[in-house]
Amino acid sequence: MTTGRTEPCKQYIGGIDELYVFSWSAVDYDSMANLHSDAIPMTAYVKKGGGNLIAYKYDLKGINSFESTSTVSQETAGKVFDQSITVTLKGLDSASVIAFNELMSEKTVAFVKERNTGLYYIFGAINGMTNNGVLSSGQAAADLNGVTFTLTGQERTPFRTVGVNYLSSLNIAVSATQISPTV
Repeated sequence: MTTGRTEPCKQYIGGIDELYVFSWSAVDYDSMANLHSDAIPMTAYVKKGGGNLIAYKYDLKGINSFESTSTVSQETAGKVFDQSITVTLKGLDSASVIAFNELMSEKTVAFVKERNTGLYYIFGAINGMTNNGVLSSGQAAADLNGVTFTLTGQERTPFRTVGVNYLSSLNIAVSATQISPTV
């Protein structure tokens, strides 16, 4: 360790505002240099076949979160971080259900926009995230009609952090298309 930390003022709030995902299988990890470095900024992604990786944006409201929990082993001298993102997406229209099914069928790399700093936190950067969903329509009128996703992964670092202007330097383009849920 090289330094301590002061107690901040009460200006921080929990939550995330946006979720972005792209296909883990589209990344050519064999061509990425310095892949396992803990250095920030991280190395740029290389897409299989060339071009940009396309990330898909999900707007979020309400209770959405991420966690990164360390697991340290004295026996093996190993350290990993169990990563988890939990988001709730409202609406079970047919286009959304098809997209949710695709998301649950595929391993992804995910990044979120954090509320306090506007920075992007990248999860599953190397090993990917597994996506599990619970689709539901509650009994009461105010109950959820939608899906709660939990994306989980395990990496050597808690997460990778990049600024909004650095996505293109990582070879990531954000798709301009989004589903607008309708009844």
